[in-house]
Parts: sequence; structure tokens; C-alpha cells
Amino acid sequence: MAFFKGTVRSDVMVMDTALTVVLPFDMKKIPEKECPAVFLLHGLKQGSDAWARMSSAERYANEYGVALVMPEVQRSFYTDMEMGLRYFTYVSEELPKICSEMFHLSARRQDRFAAGLSMGGYGAVKLGLRASHVFSACAGFSGCLDMQSLLTLAQKGGENSEMAQEVRAIYGTDLTLRPEDDLFRLAEKTALLPEQDRPRVMVTCGEQDFLLSHNRRFRDRMETLPYEFVYREWPGAHEWSFWDQSIQYALEFFLPGRREALAKLD
Repeated sequence: MAFFKGTVRSDVMVMDTALTVVLPFDMKKIPEKECPAVFLLHGLKQGSDAWARMSSAERYANEYGVALVMPEVQRSFYTDMEMGLRYFTYVSEELPKICSEMFHLSARRQDRFAAGLSMGGYGAVKLGLRASHVFSACAGFSGCLDMQSLLTLAQKGGENSEMAQEVRAIYGTDLTLRPEDDLFRLAEKTALLPEQDRPRVMVTCGEQDFLLSHNRRFRDRMETLPYEFVYREWPGAHEWSFWDQSIQYALEFFLPGRREALAKLD
């Protein structure tokens, strides 16, 4: 893989922001003229290079001949903040265009995927459901998928708690979850689209993860809706060993059989 780490200028956020990108090194064996891409999202306490430093995602992506795009969004929950920057618009609209032009990545919906861990799991599923015209599939690992539960927890923590102040900056002083940021409501809305326009969705969570209840509630709702939906749960906590396994499952979910097909070209 070729590895790039630097900054890009976001017109949406009116600032420079960190970006990490890895590209398949041997582009000659990739059948498409332009490379498919997974937008791989970091968690609450991490940054754009977390996946590159803490997992083997780069190696797995090379086997699938797919690029990894890893943006920086601070602690925004991949949301257009009430008192802050428009991170969702940046990741869902501006960044795909930047990467298509700068790195010659495919602009086709069927070649774009979103995946992420924890806060990034929420962000990835939100990208899939809310920007399904841009991303054809998404995968959330140990995701904070029930955002209403988080807002309720912030309310119980008291008005001056650090968590409450941070969440108010994102979602507003009244801590009311907007429909466009509620994965359950987004899932119901997007389910009404024609089958070919609905995203494929994968969710994984460890049996010892503190967000397991979030993921099971989301699973239960998704299983009542007409999605191609895969849920995987196995022993594991909120940790990189679990997420490293999850990204392998997600790549096969996004691009089934592609690794084997490319291996035959070696």
C-alpha cells in the first residue's frame, strides 16, 4: 500500500483538517480504472491515523485492492454540530469529492463504503443510512448506535457535567435528538427507498462490550426492516483486537470474493 498522512482544506469547515489515506500499491491488478474506497472512521478518543497505527487494516485492504480514507472529526460524533463545525457534511459530501479528485478514487456509489468503531461505528452507520446515495454499504463496530440513550445519560449526569456540556455542543442545549441523527428513525426512513437504493448494513459487537445493549437494540429494529443486514457478536470487549477482526469481516461483506479473485492475478 501507499501511505499518505497530511492535511486537506475543507471549505465546509473553513479550516485545514487531518487526513490519512492508504492506496493499494499494485494498482495494475485492480480491475477498475478507479479504486473502490472504504471510509474508515475513528472513535471518540482517537484521530485520523488510529486505524493505521492500531490495526492491520492496511494489510487487509491491500488484499482486497481497496483504498482506506481516514478523516479527522475530533469528538463530534460525525455530526453537524449545533455549536461547532459541520462534520457530517464534510465527511458525507465534501470528503468523497476531494478524494475522488486527489487520489483518483471511484465516485460510483457501488464502490464507496463506510466503516468505523465506537463513535465511528455510529458515524459509519449514519453515513450509510443518511447518505445512501453516496455509500452502498456500511459497517459499525461496537457502535454507539442508540444515541437517545447517550443523551438521556448526559441529562442524568447534571447540567454542568463534562459529558452534558460536550453533548450539548453537538446536539443542542435541550439535548433533543434530531431525526437526521437518530439511527433508528433513519433506518425506518431509508427502508422506504427502492431496494437498489437501500444500503447494505453490518454491525458487530463484543459480548463483553459496554455498548452491547445499544447494538442489540439496533439489531432488533433492523431485523424488522427490509435491509440486507448482518449482525455478528462474539466474545470481546471495546478493544482493538475485536475491531481488527471486524474490519476483516466488513471487507468481505463489502466486496465478497474480491480477495480471492485478486489473488489469482498474482
